[in-house]
Amino acid sequence: MKKICTLSLALTLAGCASTDYSEFDMSTAALSNIVVKEKAELEQRKHEIQVSFDYVINGFHADENLYHCSVQFLNTDGTSMTSIKGRKLPCRIDASEGNISINWPSPLDKSRNSPKEVLSTIKYPVEYFVAIHQKTGVKTNNIIGKSDVILSKIKI
Repeated sequence: MKKICTLSLALTLAGCASTDYSEFDMSTAALSNIVVKEKAELEQRKHEIQVSFDYVINGFHADENLYHCSVQFLNTDGTSMTSIKGRKLPCRIDASEGNISINWPSPLDKSRNSPKEVLSTIKYPVEYFVAIHQKTGVKTNNIIGKSDVILSKIKI
């Protein structure tokens, strides 16, 4: 009986802890003062994007972990992709405005260990943009603001 009560309490608390993302109206974001530097050593398969920018999120919701940023790489089919190490988002946003500086490895970087299928879908020369996302579900999000597309300086 004690195990059933403990399990019931755990399930109740887990249900209360989940976020209903449909309660949040979609925000919009603007990025400015974008500065990008690329570090590339293609012989060693190293390619990293160093980016800093200012941002403002209109309609900001002060819910923890609702916003994050990324560097998105364009694919030949018009879609974009990114990759992160582990499960933790490296660029969380917890304020309605501010400045962010981050180093982001590209899919070309050996630390990403991208499969050949992924590398074959990337648009060459490499093109990318900086994006701000808002969560719409546990594993889904929408881009609410992005920079212009940036053409990589590296020659492949």
